[in-house]
Amino acid sequence: MSFPPPRPVCPGSRLAVVAPAGPFNEESFRAGLDWLRERYEVTYRPDIYAKAGYLAGEDHRRLAELLEALADPSVDAIVCARGGFGTTRILPGIDGSLVQAANKLVIGFSDITALHAIWNQAGVRSVHAPMVAALGKAADDIRSQWIDTVEHHDKVRAWALQSLRPFESDSSGILTGGNLAVIGSLLGTDRQPRLSGRILFIEDVGERPYRVDRVLTSMKQAGLFDGLAGLVVGAFTEGEPGADGVAIEDVISGHFGDALFPVLTGFPAGHIDENVAIPFGATARIEGNRLEVLPVPAADLT
Repeated sequence: MSFPPPRPVCPGSRLAVVAPAGPFNEESFRAGLDWLRERYEVTYRPDIYAKAGYLAGEDHRRLAELLEALADPSVDAIVCARGGFGTTRILPGIDGSLVQAANKLVIGFSDITALHAIWNQAGVRSVHAPMVAALGKAADDIRSQWIDTVEHHDKVRAWALQSLRPFESDSSGILTGGNLAVIGSLLGTDRQPRLSGRILFIEDVGERPYRVDRVLTSMKQAGLFDGLAGLVVGAFTEGEPGADGVAIEDVISGHFGDALFPVLTGFPAGHIDENVAIPFGATARIEGNRLEVLPVPAADLT
């Protein structure tokens, strides 16, 4: 069963922009803000431009910013400025009950996977999608799909992908996941995702094949794939084979070639220009090489 619909977003809605991870290019950020303001009211704290090395300000600043956005009754959804690193550092300060009570979408990807994990634990929907610093230069079709995914939860969304191997039966489950390295960093913490009955999406950037192998091995040995309903593999960029010739595709096949659940590859999301938005918390279904995201039941929209 899918998570309930989130607080609605529509033209004129108020979006809070936060920077829970790394600093951003200010020109790209302002271009993204300009685009968002064509449709929404946008708010952010003046100190969002703070920098502390590879972080967008100190941990207390980034945590307070996110908690304010959650608690503010005038804010309809939360959009992240950029990924990078740093979101896991503030996780201990985020109470899942606050996320559940607010029931607001958080929108982002990459390092923001850490927030997707909390939203998933709280039973609240989120959207894996381009962030503010990328939206200013995003293609029109990516922007349109971003808006459609954020605003409309009553549509069927479907993609024809590639099956790792033929799988006779269909499978369904709540869609979740994100960046593989960030998911791996949550192992052994109280934010470690529970994936039984879920369809897991993964992507990554800058990770060589042996490092992808390391994370998948740890996840497998930790039991995260036990009871998994399906796996959807997105873009793995800047992870070329080494001198041994082993590619990331070989690693994926080695781990999941005999999996007891369907595995689809080639989903167009991750650290790529054509990074399509994915509605996490929705029920998804895998039928052959087709991934279908199901709409919120009509009864839940009333």
